[in-house]
Amino acid sequence: MKAKPKVTRKRTSQKRAKTFTGAHALLLFPSGEDHKATLDLMRRFSAAVRYAYNRLLEGQTRENLKRQDGPLCFFSRLNTRHADDAVLKAQAVLDSARERGEDPRKVAFGEGSSLRP
Repeated sequence: MKAKPKVTRKRTSQKRAKTFTGAHALLLFPSGEDHKATLDLMRRFSAAVRYAYNRLLEGQTRENLKRQDGPLCFFSRLNTRHADDAVLKAQAVLDSARERGEDPRKVAFGEGSSLRP
């Protein structure tokens, strides 16, 4: 006895659905100092993303922004790994705005903005 072939449905749209992989986490801090340090790092990282976004709009390169003696590391007190991640996140927001046909100069950062998941 032969198995029946599976019925395949055609997609209504020609584009393939993009998958999203994410994780939710609850951070528990053993002390208030750890909590303060984490919030400070998050604040500096967000400021670095905004700074990198504006510099990318001006035409600066990723390599110039993430250098150890560059503005992100110096002003935000971030290491090169965090600075590079800030530039990559800013580049992703910029590419997304351009892909959607929006004006990249009008992207809003902060509470309830396009950076939230």
